[in-house]
Amino acid sequence: MDRAKVIPLLKGVLVLAVIALCSGLLLGAFNILTYVDPLQSTLDGFREDSGATGEFTMILDEKTESGSGTVIYYAVSETDGIHAFLSSAISKRGGEFQLFVYIRDSQIYKIVVGENNDEYVKNLTDVGFFERFYGVDLAELDPQLGGDIVTGATYTSNAVKDAVDAVVQYYNTNVAGGENNG
Repeated sequence: MDRAKVIPLLKGVLVLAVIALCSGLLLGAFNILTYVDPLQSTLDGFREDSGATGEFTMILDEKTESGSGTVIYYAVSETDGIHAFLSSAISKRGGEFQLFVYIRDSQIYKIVVGENNDEYVKNLTDVGFFERFYGVDLAELDPQLGGDIVTGATYTSNAVKDAVDAVVQYYNTNVAGGENNG
């Protein structure tokens, strides 16, 4: 091969390699600067939603099946006596349905809807469906949370009940009378 043709070709390859290296370094730096830790953002969300003044300590950070739902995260604010859960269940209409459930004094006092693709959540909010779980002692709450569903939002109602049921079962088994008393 002619040297006059090889040197420009090698220079071109070298320039492309330098461009690729610089691009990779810039993308890596951007990723480091904008990274959001999912556990920390969940703990921050727990604190903001619950109105807690103290920090939350993560107790469970792996999915745990419980009944028809799943407990994804569980954290406690010792300062405020608040137990915070991120739970989910599968809605036949919209896939995974996530709820943030807040417990104080063995009673649910707040539920916040998390990620979901369900257009019928508004129906539940409009009729006060979430409030039916508030103020009931979890030890006395029916483990399978039977009862009324919202007409026109049957799948969504069932997903919410399954997600809350997962929290109730986990709380009653592992917190109130179990390994994580606190």
